[in-house]
Amino acid sequence: MGNLKKNLSEKEVEAELNRQLAILEFGAVEITPIEDFKKMLRHSIENAKPLRVKYGIDPTGFDVHIGHLVPLRKMRVFQEMGHTGVVIIGDYTAQIGDPTGKTESRPPLTLAQARANAERYMEQIFTVIEQKQTEVRYQSEWFGDKNLIDVMGWAGQTTVAKLLAHDTFKNRLEENQSLSLHELFYPVLQGIDSVFISADVELGGSDQKFNVLMGRDYQKNKNLRQQVALLTPILTGLCGTQKMSKSLGNYIGVLDEPFDKFGKVMSIPDKLMLDYAKYAANMNKDEYEKFAKDLESNSIHPNIAKKLIAERVVALFHGAEKGHEMREQFERVFAKGKIPDEVEEFKFERGMGLVALLVACGALPSNSEARRMIKQNAVSVVDGDKLTDEKFLFTEDLKGKVLKIGKRKFIKLV
Repeated sequence: MGNLKKNLSEKEVEAELNRQLAILEFGAVEITPIEDFKKMLRHSIENAKPLRVKYGIDPTGFDVHIGHLVPLRKMRVFQEMGHTGVVIIGDYTAQIGDPTGKTESRPPLTLAQARANAERYMEQIFTVIEQKQTEVRYQSEWFGDKNLIDVMGWAGQTTVAKLLAHDTFKNRLEENQSLSLHELFYPVLQGIDSVFISADVELGGSDQKFNVLMGRDYQKNKNLRQQVALLTPILTGLCGTQKMSKSLGNYIGVLDEPFDKFGKVMSIPDKLMLDYAKYAANMNKDEYEKFAKDLESNSIHPNIAKKLIAERVVALFHGAEKGHEMREQFERVFAKGKIPDEVEEFKFERGMGLVALLVACGALPSNSEARRMIKQNAVSVVDGDKLTDEKFLFTEDLKGKVLKIGKRKFIKLV
């Protein structure tokens, strides 16, 4: 981790400012207001005082995918420069039921559910950010003892017109969808968070600009230095058309096995390669520009380019050696028709049905998904027949055989 150095000359301050700014701007959609950020960064370097870089997580679930990690990779960059990451767990707003950006609000959680989800969430994001340079704060620390007078005071510092200008709220009203009063408080509470933790920078996806800028308003009302918004892009999912989402099944999960991560990257449309190189494979500016130039000039085949991205994605979570190993396994499996070296085993019972087995072994999440894969002829016995009858029953003679589910999942029956 980097450290901010004291007693730099003006020339050294200027050089360090330009260095940090160039790195932080790479891969950002917007830094606003940029002039405020330059002044803030210069003051930090001159005084060797770390910036406080805020990112809020929504603990309504606990599965993290690589799309969630795009702004957190930027937090890691700040940390490598010597700055402090502050992760806020939205355990309070999770109990309210915050707006989803779709046509309905999320159902509220209990505090215990929110805390349990947050614990699992943090385990995964610490694969990216540096734990020793991260403060983990819970909204309930400052909201838990507030009363109606406090809430009314916060409400009086903004206007209904401003809140209804939020795209999420505006679209809901235009489409005659329900919009509850409590949902309007979500950006207010997110803005108040910045006051309590003295945020200098807030990270978020490009769709979070409204909420992030609310923090500036509430800090200004308290005569505090106003935070700067650093916004990152929304990563498109494997489908190539919609944003990465677990509900859409177009995601690469932090908890996915290395071979699955590699295979999922290989499935992306060619048009996404540059985005995945920059935001998923974490290439720096020089690496990215060379990669983009090689693609444009056809100096590298698209298939080889995807393998480079996939190897780097695996390496980020599991190490360079594992990334190289998964590339070799992938080439063996798909180029030579082999199975992976490491295959999960499942002890099945005689007479077990195909649908039940596919769910019980963990290969597929539900009976409906299992039936869908069977209908698509996506389930087979390696070196054997496709299993196309969902009423198929397993017998002892299949012991030791390997099932292939979809393009990348293999299960050995024992």
